[in-house]
Amino acid sequence: MANSELSFSVLCIVCIIFASLSYLIPGIKAQQGHEEPYVGVNLGTDVSKLLSPADLVAFLQLQKITHLRLYDADADILKALAKTKIRVIISVPNNQLLAIGSSNTTAATWVGRNVAAYYPQTLITAIAVGDEVLTTIPSSAPLLVPAIESLYSALVAANLHTEIKVSTPCAASIVLDPFPPSQAFFNQSLSSVISQLLQFLSRTKSPMMMNLYPYYVFMQNKGVVPLDNSLFRPLTPSKEMVDPNTLLHYTNVLDAMIDSVYFSMKNLNVTDVVILVTETGWPSKGDSKEPYATIDNADTYNSNLIKHVFDRSGTPLHPEITSSAYLYELFNEDLRSPPVSEANWGLFYGNSTPVYLLHVSGSGTFLANDTTNQTYCIAADGVDTKTMQTALDWACGPGRANCSEIQPGESCYQPNNVKDHASYAFDSYYQKEGKAGGSCDFKGVAMITTSDPSHGSCIFPGSKKLSNKTSQQVVNSTQASGAVTIRFSSLHATKKRQNAYAYGFKMRQFLSPKIKQTPAIFFPFLLLKSSTAIPKTQSLPMSWTCSVCTFINPSSHQKPTCQICLSSQPSSSLALSQSPSPTKPKWACKACTFLNQYDNSSCEVCGTRASASLLSILENDDDDFDELGSGVGDVFLPLRACNSGSTSNKNKRKIWESSIGDANDLADSGNDFRGVKAASREVQCVASETGLDRGNKPVKIMSYNVWFREELEMHKRMEALGDLIQLHSPDIICFQEVTPNIYEVFQQSSWWKLYRCSVSDDEAFTRAYFCLQLCKLSVKSYSCRPFANSVMGRELCIAEVNVQTERTLIVATSHLESPCPAPPKWDQMYSKERINQAKEAIKFLEKNPNVIFCGDMNWDDKLDGQFPLPDGWVDAWVQLRPSENGWTYDTKSNKMLSGNRTLQKRLDRFVCNLRDFKISEIAIIGMDEIAGLSYCKEKKVKNEVKKLMLPVLPSDHYGLLLTICPQQRKQEWLLNKNLLKRYAIKTWHHGRKSDTRLCMEEYVKIGDSEKECGERGSNTRPSDLQSDALPTELSPLGCRVDENIQLTNRMTR
Repeated sequence: MANSELSFSVLCIVCIIFASLSYLIPGIKAQQGHEEPYVGVNLGTDVSKLLSPADLVAFLQLQKITHLRLYDADADILKALAKTKIRVIISVPNNQLLAIGSSNTTAATWVGRNVAAYYPQTLITAIAVGDEVLTTIPSSAPLLVPAIESLYSALVAANLHTEIKVSTPCAASIVLDPFPPSQAFFNQSLSSVISQLLQFLSRTKSPMMMNLYPYYVFMQNKGVVPLDNSLFRPLTPSKEMVDPNTLLHYTNVLDAMIDSVYFSMKNLNVTDVVILVTETGWPSKGDSKEPYATIDNADTYNSNLIKHVFDRSGTPLHPEITSSAYLYELFNEDLRSPPVSEANWGLFYGNSTPVYLLHVSGSGTFLANDTTNQTYCIAADGVDTKTMQTALDWACGPGRANCSEIQPGESCYQPNNVKDHASYAFDSYYQKEGKAGGSCDFKGVAMITTSDPSHGSCIFPGSKKLSNKTSQQVVNSTQASGAVTIRFSSLHATKKRQNAYAYGFKMRQFLSPKIKQTPAIFFPFLLLKSSTAIPKTQSLPMSWTCSVCTFINPSSHQKPTCQICLSSQPSSSLALSQSPSPTKPKWACKACTFLNQYDNSSCEVCGTRASASLLSILENDDDDFDELGSGVGDVFLPLRACNSGSTSNKNKRKIWESSIGDANDLADSGNDFRGVKAASREVQCVASETGLDRGNKPVKIMSYNVWFREELEMHKRMEALGDLIQLHSPDIICFQEVTPNIYEVFQQSSWWKLYRCSVSDDEAFTRAYFCLQLCKLSVKSYSCRPFANSVMGRELCIAEVNVQTERTLIVATSHLESPCPAPPKWDQMYSKERINQAKEAIKFLEKNPNVIFCGDMNWDDKLDGQFPLPDGWVDAWVQLRPSENGWTYDTKSNKMLSGNRTLQKRLDRFVCNLRDFKISEIAIIGMDEIAGLSYCKEKKVKNEVKKLMLPVLPSDHYGLLLTICPQQRKQEWLLNKNLLKRYAIKTWHHGRKSDTRLCMEEYVKIGDSEKECGERGSNTRPSDLQSDALPTELSPLGCRVDENIQLTNRMTR
């Protein structure tokens, strides 16, 4: 009896677990062993030198590519594929859709001519009807399903319907609101066609074909979607995308796109159709507007995609189903029209040489043939001699390639022409760099090949024929046909490059005579100090750098002249052993280490773009660079010059160290936090002789959630926000939801240079969105403290500000845990996490005497209760405006949010604990619409989509502006007034009338400050003021003695 009860209990538990998971995996069965996921390739034919069908098939077999998709039904290719194991999807071009959709006879003819004629010798697995018909030619949408049905009927008649599936590739744009995936739905204007399509696919067990490109998602949402998520790079849990409705964690964009389609199908009650990704990829080259179209990114995306498919990890929604994918594409289609990226999606060039090497070891057999692992870098065809010579000079010079074999009399000197010499030099550099991505480009004049370019006795680096030869230490460049060779002795370098000081690395310099006429194209070296001390026993050759052409000349006991441009050595030239102060900031290319001018966004030699995340700030000349290491090119530190245009201390903006700030003065803490230590600002004292501090002015603090939605008029909204900053001139600004693109817009604004920023460029360009603090005042430190319980990566950002000489103000901001949107369930409000974060922040800050904590608290008084304020803390809005609601998120008053569910909350707050300051004013800002600006919003009402034209405001939140005043003690008021009065008498007796008047003006200002901060004149007026009146000698200023007494009384009041 007991056993039967136990069995029944276990059965019940199993049923409950299955039921709880059923909403995630309805209708889709797990893949069976014979349904292994695969990776295929798309074959575009806009290639100038496309391989013949026979050579193409041989190439596919060589590369072990087993799945191919054609954009038509090319008869020659289908014949060549016969009796191979390559499975192929053929396509009906869009221009044939009308004929097939209108006639069953035409459909049957098409199947007979393009399918039955080749199958089963050619393994045709599916027919793709059109390509992105619903979005590219929506007028033909009504014909799509009839065409599919007609082709399927023809397959049934030929008894091929169980072997060959029929579907249509759709663009990702048919899915609206795809992020988070659980909110996705199909475009309502296409719902009738999509519904019919899904019913057909479900009935015939055919896949939903989707063209999904994370590249475009990233480019259109750079501030929201991190690059790492788009490229399948490993992520920390805090960087994973979390669907707030399902709490599913997404580690890459492609999985989220696939699941958005699954959720969209579920909304139409279709749960048994699997997704086939018919196109995906990443371009390897783009124009200036596509900086992320690089070889490195393309290699990373496609390599990681292949691994992801073969790992069979599925998606978060359907881990039991892994979608197969077709890479776009096999060859670069060089005949495609601009933009540049359109011609650079291929894995290979048209001549079958690889664009880059996929790192797919251990990921099945896709592209795993050994021939792809043995690659060489050679000079490309059709490049002019001058450009090729420049690249050759760089490879043998700054590139430090071993070019000894192409010197006269050596084994690779013949044939004596620039192209052959360049091929050897390029391959030497390529092999030296470990065949790294981007190391075979040389600004477009080089290409990768799998064929060994060795010839005769000339053995190329990396060749299996390479014999053990002793490489020469002096490396030179050669110019064909009577080239002049310049040799320079390299300085000694240890193998481990431990002492890479001025003498610690090989200086392999190579130049052609052309550089004598054009010294500006010479390539300077990056010199970095080493932390290793210089051995006393070694003598240091005192080299010097030419001020004209920047060439590093060896020491000479004779009259020193540059060996390149013949300029004389300046008497003040520094020895090479010293760390020079750069006059022009430069950045080192990550691919080729060439030092480029800071103004150049791309490397002058190899074309590699400088990543925005690499931009660092130029430190003072005496900064210690020991921590950066000693290798040339090992550290890629672009430099930014200080603002040297103004000599005024008032306008001079100092540069901060991007190191960890010392926040021990802030509060004792055992937790880790990161910070930026701010340099103190020089302060000019107007009345320095009196010793008075003019820090009695009110302090304004602005808090604003800027809204990370970049697609909604980001530039215009940020400009409007900048207008608010210029209008109110806040001393401290606390922003929330700042994205890299918003940060970049801020940097280009005129008001930006007035503030010091809490976030470095490196951090700003690598985070999805973040909190940002800006300050006009003297900043002692910036620091950042992550919340331990945050699943959204939220943190407490802290600025320690010097308002007066002996008074410090702590201004902290945060974006506390957000409730999930649309609308959230009770367990998705994150109320508990938010409350604990508020308590943690207050506990950390309360040890300080003057604290302001502000930001987007996401606080709901009904759900979260009262904000956890200890004794002495106040809510600024409640204290000053207790009768007003203070809603900073209001879907009724903020017309930009019309159409959203009604929500009126005081999400943004200022809470304060002030000893030496007094809260003077708090106001809501940013409530005005931006003139002449509107946007269209689609709102789904039942089964109808309505379009609303709505105004645009700076943000979905309103901002808050808080004003506080230094609360000067009574004895300080008295002391300052007495000092001014005495100094006025002193300066008058010494004939310094202007100083006397200045003191009287300062006296009046103190009275104004008293009045502005709520002080009463009667409380601070000296008791002996009338008897201690200003002297009669002040009467020439326009006052008699009795009038002076009245003046001082008035000033006091």
